[in-house]
Amino acid sequence: MSEHMTDEEFDAFLEVATDELKQKQSELQIEHGIGTYDRWCYEQATSKLQFYNADNHQVLEAETIDIGSYSPKSNSWKWAWSNESVLPLLRKHSEIFKELEGITGYDIFGREYAFEIEDENMAWELAAFAVKHIGALGCYRAPASKEGGPTSYLAITKIYKVGGYAL
Repeated sequence: MSEHMTDEEFDAFLEVATDELKQKQSELQIEHGIGTYDRWCYEQATSKLQFYNADNHQVLEAETIDIGSYSPKSNSWKWAWSNESVLPLLRKHSEIFKELEGITGYDIFGREYAFEIEDENMAWELAAFAVKHIGALGCYRAPASKEGGPTSYLAITKIYKVGGYAL
């Protein structure tokens, strides 16, 4: 791409990215049962996402890159690479998403502070850009650990069954 995207090119890129993410999310649900597990756990130290069945046996593990988080209280987004509550190594891994600012010409991808967005749908759109940019398998929306807290969006880069348990 020569310069920056026009608004029309950006809108087309967004449409492709969100359509692709919907397809990828559907495949994760169909092939791996994402969204149907009784429990999940995210280990920030390893950036591994784990899913457990009703018997509390781990059945899936996914490698992830933290994209960012959405706060419903302030209706804001914060990129993981600029979030002090994310471990330094994981912030470094998520710096790849800053490249979207240079690709699109939109500074929303390079903001180092939490910024207001329209709604959670827009958080999914930002996640869709990130997933497309790195060719991830999809995204996991990790609910907040406490009521009203931020929701994290994790790009799934690899996923595999563990423990030999049925889904």
